[in-house]
Amino acid sequence: MLYTLVMMVCLTDVPQTCEQREQMVDGLAMNPGTAFMQAQPLVARWVETHPGYFVQRWRVLPGRGI
Repeated sequence: MLYTLVMMVCLTDVPQTCEQREQMVDGLAMNPGTAFMQAQPLVARWVETHPGYFVQRWRVLPGRGI
């Protein structure tokens, strides 16, 4: 199922500077709870590939387009 991964990301050095990032994700489970668990490694991978940022909060939204 198609979901949108929505993350509020902030700069590590200036934590009050945040922005929303959205990423389309396909192939997650139909069940929102299961999809949330499946998306956790995607959030972790984003943090690993974006040094200087941290994820303040995140969620998955079913069927949403950017």
